[in-house]
Amino acid sequence: MLIKERLTVRQFAVLAFMGMIGDMMLIYPTLLTYSGRQNAWICSIVSQGIGMLILWLSYKLHEAYPGLTLIEICSKALGKWIGAILAAAYLFYFLMGSAICIREVGDFMTTQVYLHTPIRAIILLFVITLGWSALKGLGTFGKMAEILAPFVMISLIILMLCLLPKMEVSNIQPFFDTPLFSFISGSVRGATASYGELIIITMIYPYITHGVHKRRDLLLAALLAGIMLTLILLTSLLVLGVELTEHNIYVSYILAQKINIGGFVQRIEAISSTAWLVSTYFKTSLYTFGFILGLAQLCRLKSYQPLILPTMLLLFGMAIVISPDVLFYTLGIMYAWFDWDFTVSIVIPAFLLLIHLMKNRFKQRNNASTLSQK
Repeated sequence: MLIKERLTVRQFAVLAFMGMIGDMMLIYPTLLTYSGRQNAWICSIVSQGIGMLILWLSYKLHEAYPGLTLIEICSKALGKWIGAILAAAYLFYFLMGSAICIREVGDFMTTQVYLHTPIRAIILLFVITLGWSALKGLGTFGKMAEILAPFVMISLIILMLCLLPKMEVSNIQPFFDTPLFSFISGSVRGATASYGELIIITMIYPYITHGVHKRRDLLLAALLAGIMLTLILLTSLLVLGVELTEHNIYVSYILAQKINIGGFVQRIEAISSTAWLVSTYFKTSLYTFGFILGLAQLCRLKSYQPLILPTMLLLFGMAIVISPDVLFYTLGIMYAWFDWDFTVSIVIPAFLLLIHLMKNRFKQRNNASTLSQK
């Protein structure tokens, strides 16, 4: 194995929580409100069930090929050449996911916080931290997630509690008047955008210490993250309304700016933005580490560390050229990304699992025919 370190089950669950919250903390309300309108929060509730099925599918794939990462599963199930092509497609998805997250951080910081700072400087600093994380290894990364996860959780809870006086139920009325197709579309989008992107954890399944509650903790951590995202979406609709939620790119940041309790507790958006940066960092690190590890496995290298520096340089360049501005990927890439998420998190894992079941059935038939001949 390329990695000798092991994550505890708790660290794995925390990483799943942070990876799912990730950049969704800011953009999730906008994504679902586009389809579900004032009933987007109901779409989000329905999407939790769909998301649980997506995670169950990825875990069944892991059980079918224990000890193998997703890249290794592709080669094992489809053979050397076809499997390598599919593995390369997954690596490209991981690389693009990392680049998009890095660019989101750069655009957010230069448009909302550091208005006069060049975006290349922000991206460079973020890429350096990603490289340092990959260099230190999976064990250190898991421990860091355990330390910082409570800060993200507490920040979200404070954000929603402080906005209670500004909530108006009329903003989410009338109920259940969204067209059926839009409602289904919003529910599926919500599941694939949040739970679907957790396909990256199939790259770290083999490096988790054995525990009887591994699947349970994974599902509970992801469900907790889904509930938090649903509450953020509901808070946004109750405070801002449908139109502002749909057309504001960084909704959670706008919500934090609305907080004003007695003229004393106000302007706490720095806490909200820091929590978003922390969660996005962990999601980006997961995608970056998955890409580096998968590339080392595909090329059959003895160590993944020589790939860290070239990958960081590649990510720095891709994050700059991937989009001319924030509107390009918000209006163009983001909604096309759902189809990609749906394919890599549902269609391909289901196909790989089906191939495994068919191989087992053929093997059982061959064994039965061999025994009958004897």
